Amino acid sequence: MGSEPVVEGPGSGGVDDVGGLARMKNLGPVSAARLRSVGIETPEGLRQVGSVEAYVRLKRAYPFETSLVTLYALEGALTDTPWYALPERTKAELRIRATRRL
Repeated sequence: MGSEPVVEGPGSGGVDDVGGLARMKNLGPVSAARLRSVGIETPEGLRQVGSVEAYVRLKRAYPFETSLVTLYALEGALTDTPWYALPERTKAELRIRATRRL
C-alpha cells in the first residue's frame, strides 16, 4: 500500500468489525484493523484514549502509513465530522499535541 493515508467512508465495516470502529465517520475496515492492532477495539475505546493517543500508537506501529490526515480522521471520527471539515485551529492544536508525544 503506498504512503497514502487511509481515510475511508461510512458503512464500509466488514463482518469482523465487531466493535463498530469501521462504522465511525472517516474510518473503515483498514483503519479499524490497525486500531485494533494497537489495542483500541471499540468506538468507546477510541473515545477513552482520544485522537492524539490513538494517532501516536498508529504512528509508532505504522510509521509510513500514518499521516496527519489520519490524526484528523480520528478526531473527526470522535466528533462525527468529516476530517477535511475540521477547523484549521483544531488541526493546528492536534498537530502540536501529537508532536509533543512523538
